[in-house]
Amino acid sequence: MKTFTLLFVEIVCVFSFNCFAQRTNRAPVIAATGNAHLQPGNTPEGNDLVIQSYLVEETVNMAFGQRMVRYEVPKLEMVDTHNLGPNNTRKITPIYGKPKVKRVEVGLQSKVIVDTATTVIKPVKVDVIAPSQKSKTISINVLNTYEKVIDKGYKSLEMLKKVADRFYFDNDMATAAKYYAQLIEEATDLESVYYYRYALSLKGINEIDKANEMMLLFENKNLANQVAKK
Repeated sequence: MKTFTLLFVEIVCVFSFNCFAQRTNRAPVIAATGNAHLQPGNTPEGNDLVIQSYLVEETVNMAFGQRMVRYEVPKLEMVDTHNLGPNNTRKITPIYGKPKVKRVEVGLQSKVIVDTATTVIKPVKVDVIAPSQKSKTISINVLNTYEKVIDKGYKSLEMLKKVADRFYFDNDMATAAKYYAQLIEEATDLESVYYYRYALSLKGINEIDKANEMMLLFENKNLANQVAKK
């Protein structure tokens, strides 16, 4: 009877472990191991944990007490499979932890640096023109003043010479002849060149007879001067 009972227990254990081995890796069990049962363990919340190892606790009942052996294995296949005998137990508890992340070296992409030409902007020179200052001097045309004074009756030989010569060199022969005539009337001893200029002024306004007379006076004055020098 005892032999039959022991055989029945072993068959049940083998059948239980074979069925248990078909579960997922969270609760794997070794096959053909007597007196073994898997504890669910203290599974933390979250689905990102995996089984890292197994804690095996073997309890053997003896006549004078119990003997317990503990060891930890990384894989379920490494659990001892020998039969502990009747009334003895082998408890397997999975130990969970975060999965180890494999470091993958990623090559850094080289940054392409485009060397662009540097544009040098030259400074623009701006010429600053200082505001013109008003002249503090007053420009007076002396000859115009002389002309006005002479026309009012106030005249001198120097004023008559300057005014007559200005109109002569400006090719205004009519006005030049007017003031040369006054000059000859006022002067008693006049340089010969003024007779020459007066003669050309008269010729310019088509007074030929008067012009020839002045030219004759010029020649006489000029000849007299040459004789006096000799």
